[in-house]
Amino acid sequence: MGRPLLPPLAAFFFLALLFSADVPPDAARAAETPAYVAIGDSLAFGVGVPEPRTGGYVGLVHSALQTSDRYRDRGLQLVNLAVPGATTADLLIPGGQVDSAVEEIRSRQDDETSADDNVEIISVNIGGNDLLSLATPSSPCFEDVGSDACIDDFGAVLSSVQESLAEVLKQLREAAPNAGIYLLDLYNPYSGTGDSRETVADLAVQNLNGVIGANAANEDLKVRMASVFLLFRGRGLQWIAADGIHPNENGHRVMGEVLLATIDNRAPFIPPELLEQTPAPAASPSDDLPDLRAGDDSGAEWVVWVLVPVAFAAGTLLAAAYFWARGRP
Repeated sequence: MGRPLLPPLAAFFFLALLFSADVPPDAARAAETPAYVAIGDSLAFGVGVPEPRTGGYVGLVHSALQTSDRYRDRGLQLVNLAVPGATTADLLIPGGQVDSAVEEIRSRQDDETSADDNVEIISVNIGGNDLLSLATPSSPCFEDVGSDACIDDFGAVLSSVQESLAEVLKQLREAAPNAGIYLLDLYNPYSGTGDSRETVADLAVQNLNGVIGANAANEDLKVRMASVFLLFRGRGLQWIAADGIHPNENGHRVMGEVLLATIDNRAPFIPPELLEQTPAPAASPSDDLPDLRAGDDSGAEWVVWVLVPVAFAAGTLLAAAYFWARGRP
């Protein structure tokens, strides 16, 4: 027999180098790092900025977390599952965002090669498209926002959001009992613009935010609320993109800071340059509502038969403007 082509030791190092070259360092590290999972619609996707992946609020939060004391050494992988146009019910379709999130969570839990690669942060931002569904030609609200059929449909939308969102949060909590789950509310894009739709839009968004807040208040779910509604008051001309619906770069920065502050359990700190302009006076119906909590039943019928149809009008007008300018978010 002739001499081996390579001495055994040299062959060993050659094979080790060959196989190690097949595994990119970044991919190897990603499998060992914890994860942040985001689900939602166009807001979570990042619509409204030139680079949604990095300039949207989810990308901004991820970047900030990567440099934090918590993740600077451990790393943090972003899994953004958000889909523009999604409604609350869409999150639950088979193979949809919740299924994908649960699969991501469980695959990491079942990974025995690392004890530090679980999903630790989950954000949920949904609901706007549920309101916009009232503006489709098939909706009775499209023709008459004060009709009984429209009122019934609006109630059905709120009930659907309540039921679907509760199920979304339940499944996420059951799959990831130790993860931080953060639920964002919605803003009024017309606030401070002087647009004739501002007041009714304010009421519509507050109605929907009430449903979102009710889910966040469920102690069994252990969800924390990241509220952007008040910060956006009077800022429609400053923090909203040209489409009139989505946040611009500054708006996404504000949303990102609110979410990051909620994750860090602190008050949000809005960069001074974003507050240089004074917010415009914001119309709001809330100051004129009867105080039903104090047992004043005299205004209850007025709220149901007057303000609820007005809220439908807000959703319809918001949707109509959006469809005209851009299409479904």
